[in-house]
Amino acid sequence: MTTAVRAQTIAETVAVSPASTVHRPSEGVTRLTPTQRAAYERDGYVAVPGIFPQAELETIDHEIDRLVTVPGVAAGPKRQGWIYDIARRSEITRTFAEDERLLALIEDVVRPGIAIHSTKLVTKVPHSQDICHWHQDEAFYLKADDPETHSRARMSVWVPLQEADERNGCLWVVPGSHRWGIDEWTWQDSGTCQKRIDRHEYADQHAVALPVSAGSAVLFSAWTWHHSKNNQTDRVRRAFIVSYQEATLRRGAGEQWKVLCPAFDAPDEGQ
Repeated sequence: MTTAVRAQTIAETVAVSPASTVHRPSEGVTRLTPTQRAAYERDGYVAVPGIFPQAELETIDHEIDRLVTVPGVAAGPKRQGWIYDIARRSEITRTFAEDERLLALIEDVVRPGIAIHSTKLVTKVPHSQDICHWHQDEAFYLKADDPETHSRARMSVWVPLQEADERNGCLWVVPGSHRWGIDEWTWQDSGTCQKRIDRHEYADQHAVALPVSAGSAVLFSAWTWHHSKNNQTDRVRRAFIVSYQEATLRRGAGEQWKVLCPAFDAPDEGQ
């Protein structure tokens, strides 16, 4: 890792109860292979399987079960089960967002340095009809009149806590769309991710589904077109999402901004 101090892992943070065992990660951490990095740069996304073991996912899931009952934490009735700013809600969720296994995956595509822009927990409850419209994260993140929001490397890591497939609302992406700039969009009153790309019909025609197993990591650029459909199953589908950016920017999503791996000229967090 490029960090001076190794990031903690969930297994090192959680006090394990006799009824549950969380395994420590192996000595090595996974980085993108040259092929995976080339795919990310070409397509704007790449899926990497097997990053988090089931025991750790269960620990996170139990913590989310607790958090959604805390007054003021859940995002509200229009986003049932969602939690914004999740990494600052508990030590367990903070550790997940800063886990060395995630930082190792992105250190070759997010630079100089690594900072958190924002974090959230996105849920599709059983039989939910809500869809996340075709959108680009950068349409939400970029402020044209604020140079401190003008990232060159902003991206997200999407970690499903349950298997994600076409029936319960896996991600869909349009390969190569990250190279097209910010597309025109129109606000939608229904669904989520409401800055829907105007060329959504084109997106439907060129979309690729990304079914992935629980504990995988889907990396995608903040410019990549993506969306998800409804949940047709009787099981919940949760995804922990961390958006990262280079550490040289002085701003993220409010107080969520946090430098994890400083760059040579990165700002101090207190500034």
